[in-house]
This record gives sequence, structure tokens and C-alpha cells, in this order.
Amino acid sequence: MKQQPSNSKGYTLIEALVASSILLIGIGAASSMSLAMVTREEINERANKAFNYIDNCTQLVQLGVDPAIIRTQILPDCDIISRVTIEPHAANIARLGTVQRWWIKFAYTTTEATNASIIEGAWTGGLKDTERQHGFYVYKSDHFLDGDLPRVQYVKANP
Repeated sequence: MKQQPSNSKGYTLIEALVASSILLIGIGAASSMSLAMVTREEINERANKAFNYIDNCTQLVQLGVDPAIIRTQILPDCDIISRVTIEPHAANIARLGTVQRWWIKFAYTTTEATNASIIEGAWTGGLKDTERQHGFYVYKSDHFLDGDLPRVQYVKANP
């Protein structure tokens, strides 16, 4: 019996294994990038919430609300913000004289994860106790006004 030449147009087993291993490497790289982006998005969302909270705090200080009651009676609790300090300072500005300003410093947690280990089943953006701190000056404009604005009077009268 005569054997006919094989004209099959398929792939060998080695070629299929090489192609599948290259494909798996690509899928692994894509999933790793996806995980990094999700973690970065979580950190950015928490930072955005913290800065919005501090923006509200800043506006209340500028309106003349007593800083001692801003976090305890006016603004709701925020689990992201770990601490806020509001200290009065005076600034001597040329042609204006002494102007009241406040130094606001705050710290917020970047992740709500319970650990930083994949073994425990939690992908995190860092350790759970990681904090970021920021501080800035806020100038109070009541130096230029005859009295409190009506909304400040309302906030003071309705704590």
C-alpha cells in the first residue's frame, strides 16, 4: 500500500502551546493593569470625598461659624477624614493691615481595606492605616464687612 503525502493545513501541538502561552501572558498583564486602575480609582474617590468635606468646612469657617462646632454639630461624620485642626492666625497684608486667617489641616485615609495581602483575599491600595495630610490657609472676609451675612446669622441661630 502506497502512503499518500499529507497536505493537512493544521497546527502542530508545539505551535498551539506556544500561542496559548503568549495569549495567557497577555491576559495576565491586562488583568494586572486592570487591578492597578481599580485601586487607583478607589484612592482617587476617597481623596475627592475628603476634599469635598474640607471644602464645606472651609466655607463654614469663611462664613464665621465657630470652628469648634463645625465637625461636631454641623457637618456629618465622615469615616474618611481622620482628623481636622482649625487654628486662627493673623496675617499682616500691605495696605490692608491685619486680616484674620485660619490654618486648616486635615488627614484622610486612602483605603478602607483591612489588610494589604492578597493571601487574605483583599487587594488594596496600601495598608489600612495609610494617611495623607494637607494644610492650607483660609482668609476670612469679615474684616471688610460691617456685620455677619444673613446666612451666618441663620447658621449661628440654628445649630
